[in-house]
Amino acid sequence: MTAISHPLRTAAALAAAVAIATLSLPAVAEENSGRRHVVDIRSLKFQPVELVVAPGDTIVWINHDIVPHTATAGDKSWDSKSIGKESQWETIVQPGMAEEYFCRFHPNMKARLQITAGSAETD
Repeated sequence: MTAISHPLRTAAALAAAVAIATLSLPAVAEENSGRRHVVDIRSLKFQPVELVVAPGDTIVWINHDIVPHTATAGDKSWDSKSIGKESQWETIVQPGMAEEYFCRFHPNMKARLQITAGSAETD
């Protein structure tokens, strides 16, 4: 067995460093792909009741009530299904998705997404 010469070890180390750096790139791309917004469900209300978002943003609904809730589009084109106590559901905002939503279990619970063309403001 022959020993690896110094230039080959350097090349191998450089290749390993490039591979490690490349693996970290998707995390950077994800970070820039959209903002994260939280809608708290408390006291049978969505908070905030209106949220400004943009396509690519992620919205997370967190249920703090003791009863289950849903986040269901007014036209029923998207639906969280049942979100239990201290559970959450998330979706990514798509262009043209329904903006009005409600809870199927408590139809008086209503809220609205304002979907903008560009980057949304921070919460």
